[in-house]
Amino acid sequence: MTERHDGRNYWQRMRRKQMSRRALLRASGRAGVGAAGLALVGCGDDDDDSVAQVAQPQDQQQQAMQQQGQQQQQQQAMQQQAQDQSQQQAAADQQAQQADQQEAMEDDQQQQQVVSDAPQPQYGGTLKISGPVSTHDYWDPHRGVFGPTQFMHGWVYNYIIRWKNKEKAEMEYDLASLPEIPDGSTYIFNVTEGARWHDAFPTEGGRAVTAEDLRFNIQRQKDAFDSTGVEDSTFLSSTSWRKIATEEAVDDRTLRITSEGVDSTFLSASFLNPFGWQAAPEGIQAWGMDTDLWRDEQTVLRVAGSGPYIAEFFDPNERYVVRRNPDYWKYDAQGNQLPYPDGFEYVNLFDETATETAFRSKQIDTVGLNIARVDSLMGDFPDLDRRITAGGFTIQCRTNFNPDWPGEDGEGNPWLDRRMWAAFHVATDRYLMIDTVYLGSAKPSALPETPWFSAFWAPAEDELITWPGYKPNRDEELQLVSELMDATGFRETGRVLDIILPDVWEERYPGITETTKSMYETAMGIELKIDIQPYTVVLQRLVEGTYPGDGPSWTNPPADLDPTSTWLNGRVPGGSSNLYHYEHPRVTELAEQMKVTLDLEEKKVLSDEVVQIMMGVHPETGWDGIAPSIGVMNPINHTVNWPWFKPDPDVYQFAHAGHRYDGSWLDTTHPDYPA
Repeated sequence: MTERHDGRNYWQRMRRKQMSRRALLRASGRAGVGAAGLALVGCGDDDDDSVAQVAQPQDQQQQAMQQQGQQQQQQQAMQQQAQDQSQQQAAADQQAQQADQQEAMEDDQQQQQVVSDAPQPQYGGTLKISGPVSTHDYWDPHRGVFGPTQFMHGWVYNYIIRWKNKEKAEMEYDLASLPEIPDGSTYIFNVTEGARWHDAFPTEGGRAVTAEDLRFNIQRQKDAFDSTGVEDSTFLSSTSWRKIATEEAVDDRTLRITSEGVDSTFLSASFLNPFGWQAAPEGIQAWGMDTDLWRDEQTVLRVAGSGPYIAEFFDPNERYVVRRNPDYWKYDAQGNQLPYPDGFEYVNLFDETATETAFRSKQIDTVGLNIARVDSLMGDFPDLDRRITAGGFTIQCRTNFNPDWPGEDGEGNPWLDRRMWAAFHVATDRYLMIDTVYLGSAKPSALPETPWFSAFWAPAEDELITWPGYKPNRDEELQLVSELMDATGFRETGRVLDIILPDVWEERYPGITETTKSMYETAMGIELKIDIQPYTVVLQRLVEGTYPGDGPSWTNPPADLDPTSTWLNGRVPGGSSNLYHYEHPRVTELAEQMKVTLDLEEKKVLSDEVVQIMMGVHPETGWDGIAPSIGVMNPINHTVNWPWFKPDPDVYQFAHAGHRYDGSWLDTTHPDYPA
């Protein structure tokens, strides 16, 4: 049977490993005390010292003998203390180990009880979900960054290892086991027994996944080359993969990785990153190395995966269809082969009215809508399964600090004066946006990397509402906007401020463009021109360094709740996703410190300073350090399912959970299930 790992106690097991390593360090410390004692004994036994003592005057000899006696007593005391500490620590380590073992047993028993009490999954049916299928960038699994694209990748690709639940920091195996870590810089992955590429072009026959396949993927991420051998900036996570010092396929099933040193983000920044999908080298070669078809032709379906489903049909204006992989190599806790449904359909449907109509008529099985529509659905269908979760897609405003971009009008980049961007940031009425877009079902967030639901890293709400841009007193905010605009002199130039908004933002919330335009024009006293474009244009202009800035709209969820790797990639000069040309020496220094800081409390202190600098509230840096991407809000998601849809519990996370659908199923025997 295929090797399976549930990963539910991964962090407990890691904690036990760390405790044993700490015990080794403590033992080394105790050995050091013993060595010091031995050094004292050695001095007392040296023959030359004895001869010298005989030649000393009597009082000096007596004094030396007294000192030697005191040293021997001190040595004996230190040795006794070390022995006592050793015994006490051994007892403490044994108690800790027993407690961990007991905790692990209890967790296993609880999990077994949950499994036994849960309804048993069934095979069959086609799960139908709606979304902006047309908002798609790259079929290339190493380049695709849009939310819908990540969602579609999640059904056909696998990671080396993956998040089971990002919010709980639970990892689990995927194409390989969770790594063995024999020392602080070596990670050994064992390829999962039975893992195979799809029995579909370009891997007809479904050959086995090898360690060399995984090494090939890693090397490509590090190189980040297009078909001409030129480095391509659309590989947005290449900085993270370049943290890998060496990668070696020891044999067909063993991958040995080394890091360059201590790095608190090593696994999460690369292997667990949303760009970490693994593709068959045959596909990479054909579509990403010999040609750039994966990058340049977004509408043609090209997949080289190993996942639970095999891609069958794609029309960006209609739907994306996958069918069950009959040779999938993963199994559930009872030994049943995954996945359960016969297939998935991802329907291109984003308008809320049309989406609600489709759900009511049972054309789709699950839907996320605004709170008023969900309340209405629950009133009409009380048996619906309702889920309320944090919304990971932060609504944010972005800009571009590229000094070489002349601005839309050729008169210069208006954002180079940080006070201009600060005025735009403060002019953003978070509370108006919360009411207009989410009908009040959202909360303001500081940075996209520290949204409100990331409680450990995010600034406290009572602190956030004292910062410019988040104060409930709108008159006070408008006064600051006016002062900042006066300082820039922009109004006196008569220039029009140009920004972009994605077309799906207006599609989802009709009229939001005019609301946005009025909000900024009233607050800033200028004329605003808004260019509505698809996300593909948004991404292209970011990559080119010609982005004019935008009003409130979506950005990707945090790749990790710990913001360290995001800042290293996106806020440090040379980072592969620093598309905004941001640079601040103190932020760079702090991010580099966070990288090598393993203690979370110490790292939190560093993080708090970064947040203050990038929010423009640090007393020493002011607006000079303001971030190029600032949060507006994160919604509170309201999702409803028809009772026959049985989602995997870990589907409901704040972000990047498309891969969790391999454990979801449909009760096709339910009396209301549509035939």
